[in-house]
Amino acid sequence: MGEMSILGKEGDTKVIWDVKNEDEVEVAESQFDALTEKGFLAFKVGKKGEKTTQIKKFDPNLGKIILVPKIAGG
Repeated sequence: MGEMSILGKEGDTKVIWDVKNEDEVEVAESQFDALTEKGFLAFKVGKKGEKTTQIKKFDPNLGKIILVPKIAGG
């Protein structure tokens, strides 16, 4: 099972997929692509729950992914 946590104005939204289910993987990948195109940053999550490496491409085998909106300074 994979899980993507999306942090946004509405709070924390979760998208869950089974790597063996092509339809679920496709939906999760589409959402990942749409959000990263809007400027969200994606990170794979380590075994202890910490953000680790930033990722640019969806990988359904990562287990857990966090997407956060890009923060604008000013």
